[in-house]
Amino acid sequence: MKNNIYIFSNSVLSRKDNSFTLHTIKDVEPQHKIDIYETEQENVILPAQKDDVFDKPKHIPAESIEAFYTFGEVRFNTQFFKIASYYNIPVHIFNYYGNYVGSFLPLNNNGSGHIQTLQFEAYYTYNRRVFIAKSILESSVKNILFNLKNSFDDNDDLLEQIANINSILEQIHFAETISELLGYEGNIRTIYYSAWPSLIKRETDFYKRIKQPPVGIINSLISFGNSILYGIILNEIYRTRLNPFIGFIHEVGDNKQPLVYDLSEIFKPIIVDKVIFRVLNLNIIQDDDFQYTQEGFYLKDEPRKKFVEQIENRLSTVIHHKRLNRRISYRSLIRMECYNLINFLEGKIKNYEPYRAN
Repeated sequence: MKNNIYIFSNSVLSRKDNSFTLHTIKDVEPQHKIDIYETEQENVILPAQKDDVFDKPKHIPAESIEAFYTFGEVRFNTQFFKIASYYNIPVHIFNYYGNYVGSFLPLNNNGSGHIQTLQFEAYYTYNRRVFIAKSILESSVKNILFNLKNSFDDNDDLLEQIANINSILEQIHFAETISELLGYEGNIRTIYYSAWPSLIKRETDFYKRIKQPPVGIINSLISFGNSILYGIILNEIYRTRLNPFIGFIHEVGDNKQPLVYDLSEIFKPIIVDKVIFRVLNLNIIQDDDFQYTQEGFYLKDEPRKKFVEQIENRLSTVIHHKRLNRRISYRSLIRMECYNLINFLEGKIKNYEPYRAN
């Protein structure tokens, strides 16, 4: 099985034969405000001075890599991108604070204009678009309820939140417009987050979702976890020939990737949220693992690695898929969801039913 490679330190990524070489810049704090210049001799974009001293390089076989996720400041040369393209390895770039910056997606010669045409048709056929958007949102709500009901036995205070969300779920069934669905989604998220103090077994300052900048440690973990999930979902969209710029809930044309945000709604509760509950309830992440800047609350470097490790553990977790009647990892589940959507767009299945936790 291929692995995601996460790079947190200031590093240089280059090619050596059919492998990647990772040089870590020693004794240099991660940077986030830099001067960038080019050197024609090395054909590399340099975010730091040339006299850096490197640690012993690490060699990573190209065929073992699913995708790169880079944080801090990383240098790439053209040979790196050539071999990344040859092995179809996406590179997802985040800034020092864990915010998604962009991705390098190799040219996909297996891309399907047919599937993308079907996406466009579904988007512009309003009733069909609403049906797909409603199916995604209903599954997202079911997965939110799964989290709440799993904790219900330990906390009767969740009864009101569960009842309120179920009430809105009934209204979603009869929604006729995307704006209605977005309104219901916002209301459900507000209720769901109001229940989090009951799900987290320690004192928190969390009372509502604040994104830009994230306020408090829980908002910070939500933002960081969601950013990683967006990269993972983009990876699967890329490999299954869908177009990330054609979504159904989120609007096309805002320079973002609507389909990534759409599918993330299904998996945020059962991947990101579950990891947040785990790292806080088991004290894997402590209050002093965060730093406060003008950009908000952010994880320090070592705790960030711990959090990503828990995300990877969650993705590798194998569950029993009730509808398929077989065991499958969450990572494979995301790719399967992309194929599920493709099969619906192609008319191979009559009903589109995104994954719902058992």
